[in-house]
Amino acid sequence: MIINLIEHLTQKQVEDYCRQQLRVADLLAVSDHLGECEACRRQLEYAMNGDAALFALRAEVFGEAAGISSPHLMRSHLTTEQTAGYVDRNLSGEELQMVADHLTGCEQCVLAVDDLHAFRNEIAPTLEREYHPAPVTSPTAGWWQRTVASLSALFRRSPGLSFGAVLAILLLAVTGWLVWQASREREPKQEMVVSPSSPSPRPAPSSPPAPPSAPAPAPVIAQLNDGGGRLTLDQEGKFSGADDLPPGYRSMLKEAFATRRIERSPQLKGLVRPSSPLMGTEKQGSEFSVIDPTGIVLMTDHPTFRWSPMKGATAYIVEVYDSKFNLLVTSPQLTNNSWMAPQALARGKGYAWQVKAVKDGQEFTSPRPPAPQAKFRILDQAIANELTRARRAYPSSHLALGLLYAKAGLLKEAERELRLLEKANPGSEIARTLISQIQALQRRSK
Repeated sequence: MIINLIEHLTQKQVEDYCRQQLRVADLLAVSDHLGECEACRRQLEYAMNGDAALFALRAEVFGEAAGISSPHLMRSHLTTEQTAGYVDRNLSGEELQMVADHLTGCEQCVLAVDDLHAFRNEIAPTLEREYHPAPVTSPTAGWWQRTVASLSALFRRSPGLSFGAVLAILLLAVTGWLVWQASREREPKQEMVVSPSSPSPRPAPSSPPAPPSAPAPAPVIAQLNDGGGRLTLDQEGKFSGADDLPPGYRSMLKEAFATRRIERSPQLKGLVRPSSPLMGTEKQGSEFSVIDPTGIVLMTDHPTFRWSPMKGATAYIVEVYDSKFNLLVTSPQLTNNSWMAPQALARGKGYAWQVKAVKDGQEFTSPRPPAPQAKFRILDQAIANELTRARRAYPSSHLALGLLYAKAGLLKEAERELRLLEKANPGSEIARTLISQIQALQRRSK
């Protein structure tokens, strides 16, 4: 049977080829003709309704003829199952290796795999989409149009090897359609039923619980206007109104409120002593005597000394001694009744002083026995610094400043602040009591 002498295969040759009933010699001739005639090859592919049988027969004939034993060389192209399995990544082992090796040398199978990849990626969103029972137009026409267009492109590129890809695509499409139909059937239909009954009455809002009643405040036993606010002390000992003061100052004010007493400052100790008749009997006129400072504490370290004049005296001389009665400072002869020390005296020390009057060539000294010595103290530097800071920080708190001055022995300054406190609280018994105690301390120092 000479096949090459005819122009195309006959119908019987095509049928025998599909049924695998050709002789070996005729099969080789038909295969050679199919390799040269595209029309006969297309006719044979349609008759076989796929290329699986064609590939199997050709692999069988050519494999036996060539004596090829390697599994991956027994077929000239991949089957439909191999192409779909490779695209879906379902191959493994020796079969996967065989397909991969085949794709390295077969351009037509590579095109078939690429086309199947592209088509699967195109319909994948459609298969994964979740459908709801909303009334929408059927997307069948558009979907099939896209499918037909993809199939047409696939046939144009590789008409001889496209049946496997077509079968896989149709399988995926049918599977997607079945999934979509199943999702529509499983979707529950929701119906809204409107009850004709009247709405249930809303419960009346409950009134909020009454807050627990606060305990009645304790009665106030003392109060003063000071520092721009009101200081109060209740019967339970709660002191309020001095929150801007340090804790130590608040405690000092609370104690003064509760006791209404001002203790004598330790700084005044040793500055006043009683007179003694054993110290002399010479009498001296009361018109000549020291005035200030006597028996007090001074803030400044440059004190000013004052005395009353002696009738007929022509000059005065001031002498300042330390606690051991060592002469420290002597003034020149003075004609007036006051003198400021030219040099600073050491702080935290006690001093004594006297003045001499010159009259008719004689000297008269004051004080002289039996009068006590005129003593004073210069305030310690640390206490002086604290008072300066308090004066700057709390200038309107007259009670706090008055008590601080009294504690330091500065009785004149303490009385001045308490007078301002009394002015802000007319008729206040607390202010009057504190002022009277400061005045009593001043009389003891004279």
